[in-house]
Amino acid sequence: MTTPSTTVPAIQIDGVSKTYGATKALQDVSVSILPGQVHGLIGRNGAGKSTLLRMITGLETPDTGTVSFFGEAAPPASDPKAWQQRVACVYQRPSVFANLTIAENLFAGRLPTAGARVSWKKMQSEAERILDEWNIRLDPRMLLADAPIEERQMLTIAKALEAGTRIVLLDEPTVQLEGAAIRRLFDKVQELQQQGVTFVFVSHFLREVTAICDSATVLRDGKLLWSRLGDEIRSDDLVEALLAGQEQRRHRAESIAPDEDAAPAMQLRSASEKEGAFTDVTLSVAPGELVAIGGVGGSGKYSVGEAIAGLRGLASGEVIVAGAPIRTGDVKASQRAGIGFVPADRHRDGYVPQLSVAENMTMGIMDQLAPAGVFSPRKQTALSRDLISDVALVPPDPSLAVSGLSGGNQQKVVLARALARKPRVLVLISPTAGVDIAAKDAIYGLMLRALADGVAVVLISDDVEELLVSSRVLIMREGRISAELADPTEEDIVRAIEGLE
Repeated sequence: MTTPSTTVPAIQIDGVSKTYGATKALQDVSVSILPGQVHGLIGRNGAGKSTLLRMITGLETPDTGTVSFFGEAAPPASDPKAWQQRVACVYQRPSVFANLTIAENLFAGRLPTAGARVSWKKMQSEAERILDEWNIRLDPRMLLADAPIEERQMLTIAKALEAGTRIVLLDEPTVQLEGAAIRRLFDKVQELQQQGVTFVFVSHFLREVTAICDSATVLRDGKLLWSRLGDEIRSDDLVEALLAGQEQRRHRAESIAPDEDAAPAMQLRSASEKEGAFTDVTLSVAPGELVAIGGVGGSGKYSVGEAIAGLRGLASGEVIVAGAPIRTGDVKASQRAGIGFVPADRHRDGYVPQLSVAENMTMGIMDQLAPAGVFSPRKQTALSRDLISDVALVPPDPSLAVSGLSGGNQQKVVLARALARKPRVLVLISPTAGVDIAAKDAIYGLMLRALADGVAVVLISDDVEELLVSSRVLIMREGRISAELADPTEEDIVRAIEGLE
């Protein structure tokens, strides 16, 4: 490859178009990104961001137009190794081998050798060097599955740079991170930027774009709306660019009108999390009411849901269900109180892939399957069939391993487990992330049915469209509730999240 120059673009995209059937995913898009820039790529769902990333990584070939790196034409699609030497992509769920060690992940595809054999000793020492350089305080012999999500992202970047890549794409990297982890990621990006590494930063958190990007491109409906340098990027312009020409949608699901005399189903009273993820949060949800919580990465919104579900302890304050305080930081206590929970990352926290549909759906109600200490497989199968019918699982087979299901049906299994105990309160974190439209509608249908049955629902999401499902939306910023919106539009939510008047 040619030695990078500060004047020759690291990435040059000229007149790129891509059509899938009748869908024009990209139409004559041109973007120029200089070495050492952090370039933001902004757009609504369906704007063409993912298609453009696939062009830059060689996963798709443009119908028309060209892609080049440092003045050289992109390699042919048939040469994936050449693409990997030029560009790497870090997704919100890093593409790694969770069942291998950190060292094995760092050197996957390029294992160090001594003669004709793999040199495990050399791999270990080189992995230690890389971890030390990146200030990652982990043992290279530990399984990657046991490493925090932020460290997995850092390791993905480190692996790419060690292999010689000088262009890194960050695709929604902060979605699963809290504030301190986001700051560490941004500090590392800016450090590497000074060394000439080029970043493309995809995010729907506009505050992050204005904070870290030197330049930005906005796509709308597959077309280039504008590209600008950092000094010309303003939050108001980004909001206008994202929303202009779009119908301002309102919520699609009404909560059941709460009985004014009914006691709240769930309350948080002046709740502060032990590690400082959120402070002095108070909220109340009535039976049959849907409350949505949004905010940028690091706002503490995920931690609030995890605290209600018993995954996080409180330094002060209370979680109250049906009028009674419950023990915090205790999942079983939360379950006994009637709280059902769907976590943000179904792959990591939502199910056990090797177990069957029946085993995953019923693992939270084992006390009902063995009330006298004797487990009943027949009862497990019968209960799981009822749950399969309730969530319309496809295929409707309780014996299938969950790993063999589609993403939408895997999420249905996780939701079915949360519903199995017939909860009073249902906490959903990004329940439709990564599922198709049909699965999304089915999941919303299950949520509406729970509301009709008097279940209080707390919906926590990064997706503005998902927040619009509720007519009552709370916005969090820096660990506190900063706004409460009644019957908001999409623009209302975006402006509240970004802290704009």
